[in-house]
Amino acid sequence: MGHPRSGSRRISSQPSPASFADSVSAGVRELLHDAEIAGLRGDTDRAQSLLVEGAAGLPVGPAHDGDRVAIGELSMAIRNWSSEVAEGSAFFDRLITEVTTPRARGALLFHRGRGSMPGERGQFLTQALDEFTIAGDDRGRAVALGQMSWPTESMLGAEHRLRVGQEGLALARALDDPWAIAFCAGRLAGAEAYLGMVEALDHWRMATMALPASTDPFTAEIGAINQYNWGLTLFAHGEYADAVRVLGEGRSLAHGAGWGARYDEALALVAWRSGDAVVARRRAESALSRPGRGASAVAAVVLSALDLETQRQPTTTRVDGAVPRLQFDHQMRWLAQSVQGMIRQARREPTPFRDLTAALQQAGRLNIRMGWEDLLLTIALHDPRLAEDWLDRVAELWPDYPRGVAMRQAVEGLVAGPPGAPGLVSAAETFAAFPEPHTAGQLLHAAARLASTVAEGNALRRRALELFTAAGSERALARVLRDRTLHRGSATPRIPASQHGAPSAGLTPREREVAQLAAWGLTAQEIADELHISVQTARHHVLRVREKFGGVPKRKLALLLAAQGQPGPLDD
Repeated sequence: MGHPRSGSRRISSQPSPASFADSVSAGVRELLHDAEIAGLRGDTDRAQSLLVEGAAGLPVGPAHDGDRVAIGELSMAIRNWSSEVAEGSAFFDRLITEVTTPRARGALLFHRGRGSMPGERGQFLTQALDEFTIAGDDRGRAVALGQMSWPTESMLGAEHRLRVGQEGLALARALDDPWAIAFCAGRLAGAEAYLGMVEALDHWRMATMALPASTDPFTAEIGAINQYNWGLTLFAHGEYADAVRVLGEGRSLAHGAGWGARYDEALALVAWRSGDAVVARRRAESALSRPGRGASAVAAVVLSALDLETQRQPTTTRVDGAVPRLQFDHQMRWLAQSVQGMIRQARREPTPFRDLTAALQQAGRLNIRMGWEDLLLTIALHDPRLAEDWLDRVAELWPDYPRGVAMRQAVEGLVAGPPGAPGLVSAAETFAAFPEPHTAGQLLHAAARLASTVAEGNALRRRALELFTAAGSERALARVLRDRTLHRGSATPRIPASQHGAPSAGLTPREREVAQLAAWGLTAQEIADELHISVQTARHHVLRVREKFGGVPKRKLALLLAAQGQPGPLDD
């Protein structure tokens, strides 16, 4: 989404349908216009400075309560346009002390709560609710209750959130106020989504249908928020075609550089998960290039996941930086930690899943039933015993949406061992149909290793190769090609150049021994004598090692092994 140039949007002399400002003076309307233009251009610092300076020059009194409310509302909208939330609590606190009516205080406390850290959000929203109640403002009460239902770690329990959200939406519908309905339906949908409830999708639709298209930035902001979160819910459910449609529609509602980056990164997520690596990389890089003070954390996660599959020695640098920036977004933080764990495993780091188990504990503590599933699948693919330890602990958290059901079948199949192979194949076909080719290929490869016959296993491997090729998953493709039981023919892909000499070469313990001896310059006869094997077996192992490293000459083994360190545990 491009952000508009100066003059492409006009500030109406009429109040915003979303505004709590009873009246706005002509001078403040002009100030709002200038601040909006600066914010839409990506210059959020200048936009906020204009608002702060404008508010400082206003006399205190009831006649200017509307001006202060309008300034506070636009300040909140501009913070949401930015690529990084700016500190504005002191400004809001001053505005709150300067207004004179309960309704104006309620409006500013409401926005102060929306922009606060989770630990302090509840107190501001409760104060806003009290002020709106004193003012007899049911619209204000509705949106305050709606915001209270949004899931955060330090506020209400799950059932209480639902009741509060339902009460807020009922008030908004009774008023037949489009903006309040859109706001409250979207907040309730967020609470339901985190609880894995399919009703969330109905409330996202309600939120979207309630709000007419608007050039007013404050009204359009909640439309952009709802479309974005609806798209991420569909992403979690595995409904990728609908996610692309919803996110595409949302881009037309969004204002500002920050929202442009958010939509780019959300579309990058969907493209990555559904197997279009080229589009995923382009979208993620676009998100990172957007003007604004903060880089996109989710885009960094997508690029890290793509690099894992296309680089010989991927690093965790990008995703390590993204995880702390996602501390208040559980869905995206847990996805980032799953990618982080996969990269650590590929790099053969000790205890690669150390943060994933802590994240699973957090999901259980918060009773969140969306977005944690990839944590356990990542563990199960590499350490089924550790995953088995967690199955009982998360038994009540499994969601009922399509991807959640397939995830459960996949994890239980991996933990079950050979008896779980049919379940893995069934889950793989479900993922392939989403489409989610990389995950489907991983499950088919795992099922191949559990197959009862070589022929059955190789048939599954060849199907996995097709899926990995389509998704551009070069590391995963190389892992399948290195399986000893797979007889390669002319139609079989070669190990990708990016994986020549990769740490994921998948050497057996004996092959690691042979590789090290060959790297030291020993001949086949000397290797045979050292390991008490035949010369023919030694030569066979040397050939297999070279093949697994992408057909490199024997003389290069020393360089490859030195770059990796002493050969260690497999990453697959």
